Amino acid sequence: MKNKHFLLLAAIIVAGSWQLSNVFAEKQDEAWFDFFQKDGEKKEKEEFRHEHKGIQHEAWIKYKAKELGIETEGKDLHALAKEVKEAKLLKKAEELGIEIEGKDIKELAREIHHTKVVNEAEALGIETEGKEPEAIAQEVMDVKLKHKAEELGIDMDGKETEELLKEVKTVILEKEAEAYHIDIDGKKHHEIVMEIHEAKIYDTAEKLGIETEGKNPQDILNEIFEEHADKAKELKLFPFEDNKDKFYLEHHREDMD
Repeated sequence: MKNKHFLLLAAIIVAGSWQLSNVFAEKQDEAWFDFFQKDGEKKEKEEFRHEHKGIQHEAWIKYKAKELGIETEGKDLHALAKEVKEAKLLKKAEELGIEIEGKDIKELAREIHHTKVVNEAEALGIETEGKEPEAIAQEVMDVKLKHKAEELGIDMDGKETEELLKEVKTVILEKEAEAYHIDIDGKKHHEIVMEIHEAKIYDTAEKLGIETEGKNPQDILNEIFEEHADKAKELKLFPFEDNKDKFYLEHHREDMD
């Protein structure tokens, strides 16, 4: 159990190095666009989520489908989300030179994950020969976490991995909140993340010349995907920004299994 938890932490660290479009961030980017609903609205949507796990944002799913050349007309959203996920996995496997013949989606996802961890390890100068996947992932996490802690000026002496990870995430979150003039006093982690993303949506709207009067953040996000995605992506604006080392996004990640 401890090893599985440690490996999940490792996955979080490694995932932070890749942009939203990468399949290793599959669960993360699906979960990103559904945090503006109030408690009452969330309760109503829980039944839908239970039935259609992983569907978080219709506009995002349709945008990804279009990007992957998938026809959306007349398709159930759940079926479309599944098709998008599978297409992303197949595309990523091809990019990584992974054989797909005879493998199911879960097996392919695990192999993609492992390949990315190994690639990351080699880039960091970590020896991978003869090591189990869990051991490699653990080493990658250790190295990346220590690098980030050092960069942030965090004292690492005597700190366990989970304690250090928590401190790194907190510092990054606070810096991001400060950049958007968000007061964090007395607020929970999730509340701060929501406010940061809401601020980013309005920032993107302003830079793209989108009228925001009378629109809530979800409406604006829909408009960004449906009408301004290419420009937002070109300018690397939210939700297409570079998410390197955004450790606080762990709050929105789910296990790939």
